[in-house]
Amino acid sequence: MSAAPLRSLVTILFAAQLFASCLSGRDGDDPRPELRGAVVSEHPLATRVGLEILEEGGNAADAAIATALALAVVLPEAGNLGGGGFALWVPHQGAAAALDFRETAPAAADPALYLDEQGEMVPERSLEGPLAVGVPGSPRGLWHLYELAASRRFSFRALAAPAIRLAREGFAVDPWLAESLRERGLRERMNAPARALFYPGGQPLSEGDLLRQPELARTLERLADRPNAEGFYRGEVASAIVRTLTVASVPGDEEMVEGRMTLEDLRRYESVVREPLRGGFRGKEVLAFPPPSSGGLVVLQVLAVLEGMPLDAECEPAPDGAGRVPSERLLHWVAEALRRAFADRAEHMGDPDFHTVPVAALLGPAWIAERRVSIGERADLEVAPYAPTPPRESRQTTHLSVLDADGNALSMTTTLNDSFGSGLLVEGAGFLLNNELDDFAIQAGVPNLFGLVGGDANAIEPRKRPLSSMSPTVVRDGRGRVTLILGAPGGPRIITAVLQVALRVVLLEQPLEDAVRAPRLHQQWRPAKTRLERGFEPAVVGALRARGHEIEVAEEATFGSVQAISIGPEGEVRAFSDPRRGGAAGIVGEGVAKPALPR
Repeated sequence: MSAAPLRSLVTILFAAQLFASCLSGRDGDDPRPELRGAVVSEHPLATRVGLEILEEGGNAADAAIATALALAVVLPEAGNLGGGGFALWVPHQGAAAALDFRETAPAAADPALYLDEQGEMVPERSLEGPLAVGVPGSPRGLWHLYELAASRRFSFRALAAPAIRLAREGFAVDPWLAESLRERGLRERMNAPARALFYPGGQPLSEGDLLRQPELARTLERLADRPNAEGFYRGEVASAIVRTLTVASVPGDEEMVEGRMTLEDLRRYESVVREPLRGGFRGKEVLAFPPPSSGGLVVLQVLAVLEGMPLDAECEPAPDGAGRVPSERLLHWVAEALRRAFADRAEHMGDPDFHTVPVAALLGPAWIAERRVSIGERADLEVAPYAPTPPRESRQTTHLSVLDADGNALSMTTTLNDSFGSGLLVEGAGFLLNNELDDFAIQAGVPNLFGLVGGDANAIEPRKRPLSSMSPTVVRDGRGRVTLILGAPGGPRIITAVLQVALRVVLLEQPLEDAVRAPRLHQQWRPAKTRLERGFEPAVVGALRARGHEIEVAEEATFGSVQAISIGPEGEVRAFSDPRRGGAAGIVGEGVAKPALPR
């Protein structure tokens, strides 16, 4: 997208006074004292790696790179080299940048390959086997981030050294990984090298077992030793990827040889720097990721719709005096705004390099006004996508948030798509490949892994990036100072989790830990039902049902895993890792917090 439409969005979404004050803060007129750096990720070992980089004088980008590489070792179900992601870099001074290292479809990608002889979709082909795998973006993305924002106090090899050590020497399997490996059917969809690594002797690794990954250590060394990740996209690692995909069979047609990734696909892969989206809410500036992320647009759409509602009348003091709590009417508004934004996601959002996403229209006053006034006192289960004028939860994705002492912020989400991706471990290289091509709308109207539907905007095409729900987000105050860094894994629940934590911090003024712990709702248009986590008051659930919402309470499931850092007006830093999973927060001078255990 060109810069002009985005500048027009700033005019639409910001008061001039707020925009001017943000600029003044970036010019250095900032009385806030030096901050204590912090790292939050989905594994305590990775958090410790990033925290040590901050303590040794690294900046937020340095710490994020080291943390992400460590996650590729200690969080094999989601941390990845064989996947992709998004990083939102928001420096204390200078321009913010959205780094897109999303996977791409191979040049041979063709929707017909995913259909049977009757023209019906074969769902397994976009989830398992060689046709499920997109060209990985994480290795080049991390190198791109290094070139874009690293302090240069460390070489890339130095940032990779802790991950290489963890892979070579091993680490103790934690209860979360042990639980993931006991998932029914997981072993059966893995290839032989993956089964040998995670199911030695035919049994899943148990808590406390030592997991050594020497092949992954060698891959990390090759990645670190050649600039721009050439050690991954060319040479032995690239050849190993292609060999692994060549011997893997296509579900339902073992003779099929078309559609697989090639060495040329790997050589041609590039990450992209895009302009972040900007919005306003309650006097704050919200920076979000642009397409091919759908998350940024959906979050900004919902916030803009809610901004015009009488929100304060629907917030009551919390019983413990820490912030406020939402009424059922406010939750109704949130669900209905999400319903409308997800309808537009299905119709209009995709890779902007292949499809013109009507960003200005979807964030413009006509859309906001039309959607806001369409929200009545009852749920509207028949919402249609806006026509502007020219389910499942898996541990497939991970998020990290970083703040350094200068106030630089980085929010990064990476993914393999499904838990352990395609189940294909690259033989000789030691990492799992994604099954990201399921995120395309391979057949219009047919739900994907997460129950999401789409159309032509997100149709599969050669070298196209699939639409994503990843939503790295940063909030700044009126002086341009970062006040909140957050993101989450969880498929489409990423969007609703990030939105609700931001609302609880900014609108309800809840402490960060309370905002992250609070129960969440999820509404994604199709299916029409609104899902709730456990923990909502029965009276609230009943009131939502009385308004016409089809409510399903997820007794066991959780929605997302928010990794967040907040900064108070006096520079006080709070960091918290969602107890829905086993991550950990670390603050300089305080060490790494104890992770939660599985229920």
